[in-house]
Amino acid sequence: MSLQYLPWEPPAIGAAVPIAAELQWVRLPVPGSLGHINVWLAPGRRGRVLIDTGMHQPDTEAAWDALAASAPLAGGLDAILVTHHHPDHFGMAARLARRFGAPVRMSEPARAAAERAQAPLGGATPQGLADYRERWGVDFEELFAKAEAREVLGSIVSGLPVPGPAIREGEVIAELRDPWRASMHFGHADGHVCLHLDQAAVVISGDQLLPSISSNVSLYPGLAAEDPLADYLASLRLLAQLPAETVVLPAHGQPFRGAAARARQLLDGHAQRLRQILAGTGEPRTTAELVAALFGGRRLDGWNRLLAYGETLAHIGYLHGRGGLERLAAGGEVRWRACRADVI
Repeated sequence: MSLQYLPWEPPAIGAAVPIAAELQWVRLPVPGSLGHINVWLAPGRRGRVLIDTGMHQPDTEAAWDALAASAPLAGGLDAILVTHHHPDHFGMAARLARRFGAPVRMSEPARAAAERAQAPLGGATPQGLADYRERWGVDFEELFAKAEAREVLGSIVSGLPVPGPAIREGEVIAELRDPWRASMHFGHADGHVCLHLDQAAVVISGDQLLPSISSNVSLYPGLAAEDPLADYLASLRLLAQLPAETVVLPAHGQPFRGAAARARQLLDGHAQRLRQILAGTGEPRTTAELVAALFGGRRLDGWNRLLAYGETLAHIGYLHGRGGLERLAAGGEVRWRACRADVI
């Protein structure tokens, strides 16, 4: 089956519309090109359970003020489930937990990632920064500062909520009325949770499977995973096994069917990027030169530059770990040279 968008009209920002399996689809504003995040209200044991929260910013606060007065939230929130720690998914969690008196649940790796993200330099230690700079030829501290990442993250996350019971692999979520089962994924974010309602053939995919954009996969100091791209590709192969009729509810874009087709597109896209790196390193190239080759057509301001370096390094790390790239270090500079093409 090819990717097929469902002909559902997206909700207005701050409104909720009913869709499959008695879910309510909510859109919240996100600055920049993304424009929005989809979050979901599912039937709980008494009221509703919220899956993801939006980013902590005035426009999102206003949207939640409107939602709090709406019929879907008349019975309150039984719980808040967070797919992963990125601010558009987790940013309002502490604020909404206080407002509705609802526990916040996420996986243990996602909670640990959220705590690291609130620490200086994303939890990277001085030794970790030095090791990263030496191994990859990149000054993460400089990238982080130029992106004003500390200031940005501090403003778009409402704090760390009191941790609720961790979501575990294969768990049937007790707070939900229907038997939604959790699966845990890595690569885009540590411990990213997807939720499956097998009886209705519906999956809430968060950022792990998106219909029209590719999720950022980055390698940076303080990350728990050593090879995030390998983790992400493994997750895509797993999600490709979803039944063809499965309705995929993504965090960004339109709900769709055709998980296997979309997973294959994303796998092919990463393979193309890996081949591009190998083709561009017949002669040794620095990481900065590879970033320019991969992202040169885009405007790389501070935050996008940070993401571009992280994504490039995830692909370099994948190739280097499999013997496809040789690391050459001399005079304080790191360069990369292709040595095998059969690792993709």
